[in-house]
Amino acid sequence: MKLLYDAVLPPSLSVEARGTLDLHRWEGTDAADTVLVRSAADSGYRGVIFLDRSSLDQPGLRTTAEEVGVALVAVDASDPIEAKQRILRNAPSLRRKLADHDCLLVLAGEVRPLGEHD
Repeated sequence: MKLLYDAVLPPSLSVEARGTLDLHRWEGTDAADTVLVRSAADSGYRGVIFLDRSSLDQPGLRTTAEEVGVALVAVDASDPIEAKQRILRNAPSLRRKLADHDCLLVLAGEVRPLGEHD
């Protein structure tokens, strides 16, 4: 399962997640998150990982992701290093939850699905 992650997260995440998640860092130019989601869909990614929960509140982002069939994952963390640690710590759970959910929040010790009204 391939996931694309925002360039604000550390490049080392791809290497450190090997074996549990197939992560690829966005290497394109600075782009709107909807562009990232569409690009992920065009390249066959299952989802896109963003640094913080507020990313999921952007107008049209969830609708775009739903239209193109890409899951959204937000990491509830105060900085990119903490986010990386949370992704790595919760990688097996994240992988399992992506099988059944299209919008997830990665917390310190769990991965939680988000509904439309979260």
